[in-house]
Amino acid sequence: MLEEIKPSAQGAVQVGGLDIHYEYFGQRERPVMVIQNGVAMDTHSWYWLLPNVLPIMDVVLWDFRGQGQSTSDDALYSVEEAADHLLAILDKLELAPERTHLLGVSTGSIVVAEFLRRYRQRVGKAVMSGVLLERAMTFKLDSDFGIRLLRENRADLWAESLYTKILSDRYMTEFASAIPMMQVALVNRYKDRRHALARIIESQSNYLWDIGQYQAELEEIDTPILILAGTEDKLIPTFYQKRISTMFLRADFKQYAQCAHIPFFEMPAKAFGDSMRFFLGK
Repeated sequence: MLEEIKPSAQGAVQVGGLDIHYEYFGQRERPVMVIQNGVAMDTHSWYWLLPNVLPIMDVVLWDFRGQGQSTSDDALYSVEEAADHLLAILDKLELAPERTHLLGVSTGSIVVAEFLRRYRQRVGKAVMSGVLLERAMTFKLDSDFGIRLLRENRADLWAESLYTKILSDRYMTEFASAIPMMQVALVNRYKDRRHALARIIESQSNYLWDIGQYQAELEEIDTPILILAGTEDKLIPTFYQKRISTMFLRADFKQYAQCAHIPFFEMPAKAFGDSMRFFLGK
């Protein structure tokens, strides 16, 4: 099945000397879901999930700086530049704002928020999942520790710790035999560029630590937003995400029982179904 999933168009936008890879799925005749990755993902991380979406909407996938086929240098990254990269992709594809909707998970949801802060006129609606948009000491300390592990060449320990926080007990029990293989696959995917993972984590940590400078502007966002949270999210506890839903002018909040940080992985039919109904007004 996965070998049948191929983009109808792909390429890269050049922004500030960086190549940012994107892929388009569909024939450009339907509304478009633009998906923002989590920290250790790339475009291929979504292929097995696209059958949940492609019968109804087109999809754009892209790699942040440091991911997949995008530039993976060891320099300072930022959430603000990621939003600019997304804008360049929308410009390249000439997507109509009223037919373009953003979906972000974890780090991707932070990029969505920053994009809406500055460029919300370019899209219709947005879904955020596993989102944090406030200064949280526990998250900063966890990020600092993750960066340290990656810089000390212990991506194996970082991946092991990550999976205990982003997956629910139900999921880890049901797929116990597969979890170690998933961790190894993650480490191998970044074996030659662990610096990139550290830089992506650093960028979101820096953004959140200084988010007070953007607070007033974030509170002015009037884009319709749906926040999806798992009740067992140990990385970004649900109370953070529920609080964020009250920050925006037009935001709804929905949570899934027995689910953790990324509902789109653990409960794809429900999460994508709810997202598409929200995007399409059904």
